[in-house]
Amino acid sequence: MENNTNNSILDKVMAASEEEELESFSPVEIVAKLFAELPSREQDILRRRFGLHGKGNETLEKIGASYKVTRERVRQIENAAIKHIKGFNYFESIIKPVELVVLAALEKHGGIMAETHMLSYLFELENSEDPTAKHLLFLLNKLSSNRLISESKKGYAPSWRVDFVDWEKVEQTVSQMVNILEKQGNPLSEDELIELFRRTAVYESHKSHFNFNEGTIEPIRAHMHVCDKLKTNPFDEWGLSHWTTVTPKRMGDKIYLIMKKHGKPLHFRDIAEHINNAGFDQKKAYAPTVHNELILDDRYVLVGRGIYALKEWGYIPGVVSDVIQDVLKSSPEALSREDIVSKVLEQRMVKRGTVYLALSNNNRFAKDGEGKYFLAT
Repeated sequence: MENNTNNSILDKVMAASEEEELESFSPVEIVAKLFAELPSREQDILRRRFGLHGKGNETLEKIGASYKVTRERVRQIENAAIKHIKGFNYFESIIKPVELVVLAALEKHGGIMAETHMLSYLFELENSEDPTAKHLLFLLNKLSSNRLISESKKGYAPSWRVDFVDWEKVEQTVSQMVNILEKQGNPLSEDELIELFRRTAVYESHKSHFNFNEGTIEPIRAHMHVCDKLKTNPFDEWGLSHWTTVTPKRMGDKIYLIMKKHGKPLHFRDIAEHINNAGFDQKKAYAPTVHNELILDDRYVLVGRGIYALKEWGYIPGVVSDVIQDVLKSSPEALSREDIVSKVLEQRMVKRGTVYLALSNNNRFAKDGEGKYFLAT
């Protein structure tokens, strides 16, 4: 028991230390220190080449034209500036903390992270165009050691890994997750996907390599972010990126995903509002457009005034009389009026009087001597 307590205290101390280190970690300040002794032209060229000046990366040609030199001369100045920085006697002491912070992040995530995932973890950034991201990527790409490897492969997001990570094992891990989703055929929550992955032979065989364990999900989650085939929908469910339930493109796909997520009948105006709040894309959903889609698509059933449900939930298409007919047809005996009303109200959001009125249609429904209803034909 004492050993567990000591381990728990140690974990807390390490976590607090890492958090403090991240809070004080500023790639922009680190680059400023390294640039401080560079000639102004070298500073300017590096800032423009790698987008460190708050704008996009500039080409060798564009920079060369501004200095009236060739693109090759700009390249030479760029290389000389990098060599100049690495030659500073304080270079190692400045770059080492950068490498340690990134290494710690990677090792916590099994040794590999998608670049966007890493930036989000370190700085809560959403893209690599942020100035902080630009400065960190410059430090990693141009000044860090060979232990940190930048990876760009077809079908995978730009990633960073530690040198000991076996890329073939990464591919095997990701392929197993893709297979799980293909077998399920629908999006899963993160917990569901991870739980199914933990039951596989791949998980067991890669446990030690990626530090997979029951106590943490970070290394497994890191693999999920690495592959382009895996993606979350706006409800944080994981699926295959080409699925319409993950990346809906047509209005009908968005409606279906909203309905599935909420699991209950919705008014077409509410559906439009949910679509706009979900953030599928920049296209705004308008209530009349949504209504038209619901009318034309036989996946949906009108169950009330402007209220629709999914047919797959067991709702019967048609008007109230059609529902009554289906209720009586599936019953082995005649039913009382209240039994019919109860069953119809499970299918339709209407007033009881509407059901009474529909039952008065003598061409479709008849009553026996006990006043119970059966099909007239």
